[in-house]
Amino acid sequence: MDERKRNALIAANIKKYITEKKITQKKLAESIGISPSTMSDYMNLRSNPSHGVIQKIADYFGVMKSDIDTTFKENRLSSSIETIYNQLDQKRQQKVYSFAEQQLKEQNKIVDYPTNYNVNIYGKMTAGYGSINFDKEHPIKTITLDYAPPSYDIAFEVSGDSMHPTFQDGEVIFVKETKNIHNGMLAAVEINDEAFIKKLYIEENRIRLVSLNCEKDKNGNRLYPDFYADEKDNIHMIGQVLT
Repeated sequence: MDERKRNALIAANIKKYITEKKITQKKLAESIGISPSTMSDYMNLRSNPSHGVIQKIADYFGVMKSDIDTTFKENRLSSSIETIYNQLDQKRQQKVYSFAEQQLKEQNKIVDYPTNYNVNIYGKMTAGYGSINFDKEHPIKTITLDYAPPSYDIAFEVSGDSMHPTFQDGEVIFVKETKNIHNGMLAAVEINDEAFIKKLYIEENRIRLVSLNCEKDKNGNRLYPDFYADEKDNIHMIGQVLT
């Protein structure tokens, strides 16, 4: 497994356990003694965590190290195969070697071409107070990813942490354009020329916009309280965020 795929797998596993435990990326970083920016680098594949950091993350979630970095499972398998091979007599070792050599020849006949996707990013979608807008006509940049959903209309980068733990700061999100709103949908929406990612709820003649981050300040108030939009606001539904 190449380094980038390994890092992507580690990040995906960390995100899974963050979501299950209902904590933030920042909380995890502080709990294992690293900076939030370092954790953000891991999650956005800008750097890879050391074996020591992986162990700390595994200990925090109460899982095996190999549940975070599955290459440890591969290493254990290699060690087990070698142990069994060394216990065989020479004649049986030769049979194993011949079989393995034949398997390798067959495997090498199959060429695995990695799939990369060029994704146009149309701006930063705010997971916070909506301070950043987006370019509706032209992408601000094009990036290469090893994954993209089969059907989407537009992509953005997340800015802010109000949608933790589901979406991280700097993460790419994919949006399917729609004008239909239903309760509980994760949506990209523009209100009074400010763009947001929020969970939407319809309440009589207004829309309630909800952040997923439930963290509170020292006074017990939510860092990202719900807010509302109604007919007095200029509301533009961009689309549904694909998860």
